[in-house]
Amino acid sequence: MGKGVLAGLVLAFLVAIVAYLVHLPFPDDVADSPWEVRKASYELMLHVYVDPFLPTGLNEWLHEKMRTHARARGPSVPYRDAVFDRVQVRIFVDDAPGGKTSKRPAIVYYHGGGFVLFEPDTYHALTSQLARKLNAVVISVDYRLAPKYPFPAAIDDCTAATVWFLEHLNEYNVDPARIALMGDSAGGNLAAATTQRLTFDHKYRDLPKVKLQVLIYPVLQAFDFQTPSYQRNGHYPILLNKVLMAWFMDFYLNGRNGGSRVQNAMMSNDHTSAAAKRSPLVQKCLSHDLIPDEFKQLGYEAPSTDFGDEVIYEEISGVLLDPDYAPLMREDLRGLPEAYILTAEYDVLRDDGIMYAKRLEKAGVPITWKDYLRGFHGMFGTNDSCLIACTPIGDQSFSDFIGFVKNRL
Repeated sequence: MGKGVLAGLVLAFLVAIVAYLVHLPFPDDVADSPWEVRKASYELMLHVYVDPFLPTGLNEWLHEKMRTHARARGPSVPYRDAVFDRVQVRIFVDDAPGGKTSKRPAIVYYHGGGFVLFEPDTYHALTSQLARKLNAVVISVDYRLAPKYPFPAAIDDCTAATVWFLEHLNEYNVDPARIALMGDSAGGNLAAATTQRLTFDHKYRDLPKVKLQVLIYPVLQAFDFQTPSYQRNGHYPILLNKVLMAWFMDFYLNGRNGGSRVQNAMMSNDHTSAAAKRSPLVQKCLSHDLIPDEFKQLGYEAPSTDFGDEVIYEEISGVLLDPDYAPLMREDLRGLPEAYILTAEYDVLRDDGIMYAKRLEKAGVPITWKDYLRGFHGMFGTNDSCLIACTPIGDQSFSDFIGFVKNRL
């Protein structure tokens, strides 16, 4: 095949993808700036679907350009890279005038990206801004990514790095009573799961206690892909949809072994058995009754519990029900530290956060839940620190969070 023919095929392929994306349904009022969000969504989808087909050298060059750009954004806060118990981390300590105190709060941050994408470089602007705004030591954890390193690699890395940090707080002039674990999306999962481990595993009982868990539009389960927010938003290409979530959660669960068989089953809730859907554990942990009626839009239907693929469920149930993989599946949440949970209207993961917030509240855990109308997955951050699409509602969500934490941490 000649170079001209190959180039023509590649161009036709890209044109077809763009045409497909442009014609996908999209809410007109998202973030009051739908074109900005649409553009960012398409860029992410191209990154996910096209990057694997690019030559290795070109892919690495593009990623390095992205990392360099990300490091150049946000405030200029001193940082250094280190290793905490075999895990790479980035440490931000703001020594600007007015930034020094006798003891500081600390935030351990776990980045998002579906357990498959991104790194501390991607989140450099956001984590440096957190350090500056909150006068806090911020530890950004570079955990191993799926599919090369599936579950439990990420949660094991996050736990190891966090435990090491908690054992060495004096070296960073950190107040042991002012520690927060924070993450967005997949990082919200890891923040919740790490908090649960530190709270309920007796081998960590002598460590300083986590004061606050911060979960920014977290993914907290992969059992039910038919929640009201999945039903409403699953077909929108707003940075995250049902197809991508099944892809991410299967890669994290199975590595490369699950493939389209498990992912397709996940999208139709066929990856679990009828008996499992009706089990007391699932009925308690994932009940749609936890979701207020105003969040069940016109057309919502309670999913059937009369079907499932017993073979697939038998293969994956051990991980699917594990709170380390799905923090919502922990039956007893009593004793966990205070939580701040952010959810967004146009996000398939909205109801994961709502269900966790309601269950924490029932368990007696202090909870602040902020839901943003017209919000979307990936919105959190200012014009200097947002991950992909910078919008006024993202800036507002960041400002609200900073105001809250200054009074709590």
